Amino acid sequence: MADDQLDQLENRITLLESLVFGSSDKDALYPKGCKQREECIDSLQNVQAKTNGAVQGKKRITQTYSKLMDIQQYLDPSYTDEMTVSDSAKADTLIADEDFIRQQTVRLETMETLKDCINSEHLKALPKNTSKFQELSRAQLNQQDKTAEITDDVRNILSAYNNIVSMVSKQFVQWDETVTKLEMAKLSRK
Repeated sequence: MADDQLDQLENRITLLESLVFGSSDKDALYPKGCKQREECIDSLQNVQAKTNGAVQGKKRITQTYSKLMDIQQYLDPSYTDEMTVSDSAKADTLIADEDFIRQQTVRLETMETLKDCINSEHLKALPKNTSKFQELSRAQLNQQDKTAEITDDVRNILSAYNNIVSMVSKQFVQWDETVTKLEMAKLSRK
């Protein structure tokens, strides 16, 4: 019983560590004997002692803790699917999604063949410090922003130019009509 609880606790701690640290090495960030690690362990032990003290002598809470695994199982959506969906319905669902499953299989096989490219020595040799890449990314983003500003300025200038050309063209048309009327009036007097 105690070994089972210890194993469950170890599994939960491993899960928490993977959520917190991801794929990085936790011992590199917080080595054994590290003040922060020791403080964290002390805090966890303090919380555990307070929780045990609060639960001690309360039958309802201990019963709930003992049934916690059952409660989690009942709350899991796959449990209700398991109870309500028959084996033939599951088989029909798999058959209906057969093309999709085959496509995913082909894609996974392609990814597996390309895994060597991703894990190549060239990529592994890249420096861990990516500050130069970040600087380049920032420079490119700044250039994109400046390009967008210049594009907007050019658009505004072209719009103003088109408006001026349009107004000058209208003025020339009006002058042409006025000159034509005056020429016609002069010809009609003669």
